Amino acid sequence: MRTKLLAMVLLIAMLTLNFAVVQAAPPRSDPIIHVVQWGETLTMIARHYGVTVQSIVQANNLRDPNYIYVGQRLIIPTGTGTLPGGTYYTVRRGDNLTLIAARFGTTVAAIVQANNLQNPSFIYAGQVLFIPGAVVPPVSGTGVYYTVRPGDTLIGIAYRFGVNYWDIVRANNIANPSRIYVGQRLFIPGAAAPTPTPPVCTPTPVPVVCVTATPTPVVCTPTPAVVCVTPTTAVVCVTPTPAVVCVTPTPVGTLPPTCRDLTYPPNNAVVKGEIEIRGTADVQNFWYYKIEFRFDNEPNLWRYIYSAYAPVHDGVLAVWNTSPLPNGVYWLRLAVVDRTGNYRPGCEARITITH
Repeated sequence: MRTKLLAMVLLIAMLTLNFAVVQAAPPRSDPIIHVVQWGETLTMIARHYGVTVQSIVQANNLRDPNYIYVGQRLIIPTGTGTLPGGTYYTVRRGDNLTLIAARFGTTVAAIVQANNLQNPSFIYAGQVLFIPGAVVPPVSGTGVYYTVRPGDTLIGIAYRFGVNYWDIVRANNIANPSRIYVGQRLFIPGAAAPTPTPPVCTPTPVPVVCVTATPTPVVCTPTPAVVCVTPTTAVVCVTPTPAVVCVTPTPVGTLPPTCRDLTYPPNNAVVKGEIEIRGTADVQNFWYYKIEFRFDNEPNLWRYIYSAYAPVHDGVLAVWNTSPLPNGVYWLRLAVVDRTGNYRPGCEARITITH
């Protein structure tokens, strides 16, 4: 009897231990792969996924948490500690921190601290701010649908329609903002349909209209002394003036002949490693400038290198590390934008990278 009782106690203890072990086992979850977009920082990415910057640094063996680049693939580990909730907001014309704080139900001091703002009185249109503990308003029921095209990113689509990047993510239930595909139909909340781009003027060749004059018949009197001369038929050609004057654009890949703002590297330069991009970036009513590059065989796909909101006069515009790029021919471009959103014609240079 004692033996049976002891066996029963041992059995109950083993079952209890086994149940405790099963209950304590943490759920498995695969890491998310995030592809860095233009304008993003590790702090923004960490807050969006609810993890810490340090966990992303450790998961990706990053040497410098302040240096990430467009297109970089980052592992986002799960279950590594959460951060306080909030949302991101893109500053619009007429905004100030008091209005933004009131809209999201937070304080100016909280926004200043979360974004490390040096001067709370200075924010600018297009600036992305993290709003800690924000009461996020519901996604607008009005908007437009947009079909993703080759080369599109969520950052670029949001900038094009003038809406918040994360509003698009929430409106379309996108699990990974770095993964959108060509042909995907996205709802853009609060956006108006863009103005259609006017068609490119292609002149139709105007044919030359020739009018042949009808010769006047010659009446000859049958007198031997009279000589009749038949006049040569005259042909009159009237060339109409074309009503449409079309200007042939400069072919893609042709260096603008009057570009003097990009002084280094010059056209046809051979470079390697880390280089200084030098020149001048300043226009009337200056807003910002940006440096971009593209592969020689991809004329319409420019990739971001650097941007700044302070003008530069004959100095260093950016430092570019070309080491990760394969050997080949590339194009480098300097674009300067004023506060009306107008671009100054870009300066381009065709260079060769060799290691």
